[in-house]
Parts: sequence; C-alpha cells; structure tokens
Amino acid sequence: WRFQLSLREQIIAEMQRHEKENSDKFPTWGRQMCAPYCTWWFKFKLPFTTAEIRRELERMERDKLVTANREQSNNTKWMLVLE
Repeated sequence: WRFQLSLREQIIAEMQRHEKENSDKFPTWGRQMCAPYCTWWFKFKLPFTTAEIRRELERMERDKLVTANREQSNNTKWMLVLE
C-alpha cells in the first residue's frame, strides 16, 4: 500500500518547492517575484490534467489558500497564501 497525497497537497508541495528553489537562486528578489506559479507549469510536475488542476486551484482560491493574478489572458499566475 502506498500513501498518495491529494491533488491539493501535491499542488501546495510543488508551489512550496518552486518558491524555495527560486528564493535560493535569487535571494534578493523577494517573495512576490519568486512565488508566482503558472497553471500550465503543473502539467510537467503532477499526474493530473490542467483542467483538474485549475479546478482545484479555483477551490483553493475560494478557501483563501492561494491568490490568482489574471492580468495576462490564458496565463493565470497563482501564489500560495499559506506558509
């Protein structure tokens, strides 16, 4: 039996990994520059469709776990609110 993280847990873990990796590489950028994560990037890291991931991110936004920057059409950038 293998424990599998929920989609939400995998999204959070991937966003935290991304933020840490970028803050280690670019320590002077600050969180606002290191943290944003585009929806389509998840398809390279998680075994779910982009539609499934987007639906979960939208639920997470309603639950106030992430914020969304929708300034660019078709390229939502997400940022974790929790730490």
